[in-house]
Amino acid sequence: MISLVIFIGVIAALPVLVPLNLFLSDTALKLQQVLHGPVQLRLLRFEYSPRPALVLQDVTLEGDPNVGHIEFIRIPLSFYNLTHWGSALREVTVEGAKFSPAFATQLPQRLRPRSGDKPMHIDDLQLKRASIVLDASELGPVDGVLRFDSGGNLAGLTVADAGGQATLEIQPQGQKDFAATFVASHWTVPMGYPVQFDGLQLKGLISDTGIQVSEIRGELYSGVVTGTAQIDWVGGWKLAGSLHGSSLQAEPLSIVFSPVTHVAGRLEGDVTFGYQADSWTHLFDKPEVTADLHLRDGYLHNFDLVAPLKSSAPVVYARGGRTAFDNLTAKVAVHPAQVDITDVKLDSGKFSATGQLHVLQGGKLQGEAASRLASGGILASSVIRVGGNLDAPVFSSAGAHRPGREDPLESAAQVQQSDQKAASAAQ
Repeated sequence: MISLVIFIGVIAALPVLVPLNLFLSDTALKLQQVLHGPVQLRLLRFEYSPRPALVLQDVTLEGDPNVGHIEFIRIPLSFYNLTHWGSALREVTVEGAKFSPAFATQLPQRLRPRSGDKPMHIDDLQLKRASIVLDASELGPVDGVLRFDSGGNLAGLTVADAGGQATLEIQPQGQKDFAATFVASHWTVPMGYPVQFDGLQLKGLISDTGIQVSEIRGELYSGVVTGTAQIDWVGGWKLAGSLHGSSLQAEPLSIVFSPVTHVAGRLEGDVTFGYQADSWTHLFDKPEVTADLHLRDGYLHNFDLVAPLKSSAPVVYARGGRTAFDNLTAKVAVHPAQVDITDVKLDSGKFSATGQLHVLQGGKLQGEAASRLASGGILASSVIRVGGNLDAPVFSSAGAHRPGREDPLESAAQVQQSDQKAASAAQ
């Protein structure tokens, strides 16, 4: 108890007993030895809340805040830190750090002890609101932990989101590169549409020019997605890659993009994608995605292609309903201004259909479909023009054609031709 009281008294008296301004240059020099580069420190002070700590405020690295800047470095005035001052530190927190990509990739080399250096052992370094500055934007802020090995070398970095659903592990590999593993559960992709993964794992290699994602494996909507990707940030941001999906439940996935008009069934497909932008914050604004899709045992919701076969007269209708299928294949191309769905082939035993559909800005639809029903002695076909919008499609049919029966459109054309001939003969 006496030792504790003395310790608390010393901590409380430090701001009075110790003129911190005298240690400002010495502290900056110590930081320079740790980081092996120029460091500028504006203010050194004590704080008591939430616990006693020595605070290094407004730290500039390499003499340029664009290279690196730290708002606060907090060193707790614990018994361990006081008794090991100059040789070891624990529970140090770095807040509001901003680094350039080049400086961040150099951290393993900068923090590595060199011959002649007085050894300084640092336990896990807590990061709060840390960011990587990319031109006019920032990647972050995030919270994380920098880990060091017994030799004082940087062993790795762990970054987690606020909800604990996603974790990024980074470890130095070689002289300049980093091995990275991203693991997430019940995680929603930040790409404009709330696609949620039950589980997602990415593995790759980070260099000073980009990231090579060698393995993508995700579990979502009862299926699995695998693939690879490449991110490049030199001369602008570029993202490209390919994915293969199998056994996905198409209905919950397609509802994310269109709650009203969607598709159900088991989905398999191959997707290639490419994105480009000047800033990572706008990387997903202009998508270029192509996909070959195959669905089994499902239906088109809010898209009834069978109803036009029930009438031999031209008709325009806006209705819901659905079209069941055994197999459905299509090619999908997603562009910034529209989505093209081509080479659509639908097979449902006695019923089949082919067609194409274009979804323009604002959800406007343009397309056509040719449907055919062959059942026993019944043979009917129809061509349908599709309009309206994605939430409320409108179908225009010239009527179903049945072989052996009079086509109302042909009959109307013949009557019109006869009238024209009679008028010419009268003249």
